[in-house]
Order: sequence, then structure tokens, then C-alpha cells
Amino acid sequence: MRATGHPVFHLKPKTPELFVDAAFPTFLADVSRSGWYGFPLHPREGVVKVANHGVGLELDPYRDPRVVTEDDHRSLRTFLSAAMPALADAEVVFTRRCLYSDTLDGHLWIDRHPERANVTVAAGGSGHAMQMAPLLGGIIADAVEGKSNRWLERFRWRELSQGVHAEEESRYQG
Repeated sequence: MRATGHPVFHLKPKTPELFVDAAFPTFLADVSRSGWYGFPLHPREGVVKVANHGVGLELDPYRDPRVVTEDDHRSLRTFLSAAMPALADAEVVFTRRCLYSDTLDGHLWIDRHPERANVTVAAGGSGHAMQMAPLLGGIIADAVEGKSNRWLERFRWRELSQGVHAEEESRYQG
């Protein structure tokens, strides 16, 4: 597995009423082709969150700074100009780089450890584990208990080399 960082932006729209949840739902902007997704205006903070679910930057989670780059800002502005002109020149009030734990093939890693009895690994969420938690609990429990589950073959313990590419259909691969 590797750690990758993905840009997250909080924007202060000039016309916030355009971005309240009744008018502006959570969106995925053809995420497999662009990577962009976001959320409506936060009712207390008054910001719209826009982020990119793409390749990201490989980084050391302990040593590397989690900063959003000028290239990230340019990509955001290009996307907003084409897709959401009302946000294209909104002030960016906060940025961060969201960390993913990525497997090389883009699949979750849920299996018993092949050499350590009583150890089950559930990792490699690649940005999805939080959203899929209600489903993953049962799959992880089946792995722990040694029960059969149709997903466990896909998420099994496996050997991966650096030449392996992500297979995730819903993630922008650049």
C-alpha cells in the first residue's frame, strides 16, 4: 500500500444562495473522467467543499507536508470555469490534502494474515472505506470468522508489484 494525498478546497461563494443544499446537492462531476466531487454550502461555515478523487500525490504521511499545490489550484479553476462558473472566482478560504491508503490495484485489502494467526487486515480503502462502512462491516466480520463471502476473493491477500495499475472504475486515473 501507499499513501496518496488528494486536494480539498473550501470556497466562499459570492452568491451563497446558489449553493444551499436545496438548490445544489452533493455532486460527482463524472468523477471517473474528472475526479471532481463536492458538497453544498455548509450552513454554519458558509463554504462549498470541492475535492478531487484522482491519482493524487504519493507522499510520506509522516514527513511530507499536506499542502495543496499551485497545479491543484489551476486544475480546480479550470474545472469550475467549465462546470460551475458561479464558483470559478470564489475565494478559497481553506485547503488541505486528504490522505488515502491506496492499494496498488485499487481494491480493498480484507483477509486473514497468511502468517499470523488471529490477525485480520482490513485496509486500503482508497478513499472509499468511510462511505462503504455499512457494507464493509459484514465483509470484514466474514473474513474474521472464516465465512464465505463473494467479495472476499476480490479483496484477498495478494502479491502486488509496483507495475500493477489501479483497476477502480470510479476513480480518475489521470
